[in-house]
Amino acid sequence: MRKIIAVGGVPGTGKTTLFRKFMEGKTWERRSPTKLVETHYCTELDLHILGKYEEGETYAGTDKLGMSCQPNMQKWIESINSNILFEGDRLTNSKFYNFLLELPDTEVKFVILKTSKDILQDRYITRGSNQSEVFLKGRDTKIDNILSNLEYMDTIIEFRNETMQDQAIILSYLEEHLFSV
Repeated sequence: MRKIIAVGGVPGTGKTTLFRKFMEGKTWERRSPTKLVETHYCTELDLHILGKYEEGETYAGTDKLGMSCQPNMQKWIESINSNILFEGDRLTNSKFYNFLLELPDTEVKFVILKTSKDILQDRYITRGSNQSEVFLKGRDTKIDNILSNLEYMDTIIEFRNETMQDQAIILSYLEEHLFSV
């Protein structure tokens, strides 16, 4: 049975940093299997990470994909049996999550990262974020809607992501969950 893990959280919760750390020490091949779909594939793990992760980019993952990538992404995911890991705002929505939950022979988990407001503010300052309060509030509402959706309750796991120790715990969860039989 293949496994799909979606990692969500408001901007600044450390999604991209977490994925960059996850990717370290593994061999990744950039792929563009169909229009508007970009992945990094690890043959050894039979794992696709959706999105783009380019050196020096602050915003990566699915946030670097086109706004209309979802229909092509869904068709492509239906056509493969590999494990999938993704993060970012582009695919963090109930329509896409519902699609994932309906896939046959697929176990889906939604990992939601949480960080205190003080740490978020520090991270915004450090990275020079120019995201508006309205945009940030919209992302907060999106995550709250996912967390309150009763259909997702059995698939959601929340993690604090404020320290290197927190990050290590989340990375351990991803490794264990993706690669356990």
